[in-house]
Amino acid sequence: MEKLVLSENELAQHWGVSPKTLQRWRSEGRGPYYMKLSKRVVYPLAEIRAYEHSALHASTSERANGHSPASRSNLVTAKEAAIATSLPAYMFSNKRIREAVGMPCVQINSSLRFNLEEVMKWASRRSAESDE
Repeated sequence: MEKLVLSENELAQHWGVSPKTLQRWRSEGRGPYYMKLSKRVVYPLAEIRAYEHSALHASTSERANGHSPASRSNLVTAKEAAIATSLPAYMFSNKRIREAVGMPCVQINSSLRFNLEEVMKWASRRSAESDE
């Protein structure tokens, strides 16, 4: 039977990093997507391959310019989202307001992040609704 996931220790050994590095990456929202099954963390092989593909670069200048073949996320802080949407920062930082207006956000451990693409779509819909 083909193995579909790698454990944290198996992936750390495969990449030559410590399990602590993978743990830190998860808390920072970096690295491949993972599943947490009770207390066990596993990484689907498809996600590992996708992450490895996104780390491929043709040159150092491509990487320095922020261009990658497959950008996996577009997560920004509340301040960055407020600047991008020209909305007040308190809308992003105040939980009650976020929930009341249905603002999309992602909780990564103790950090709150916003997918800029989703927030821009949300802001566009909100603007269209207020114009009606």
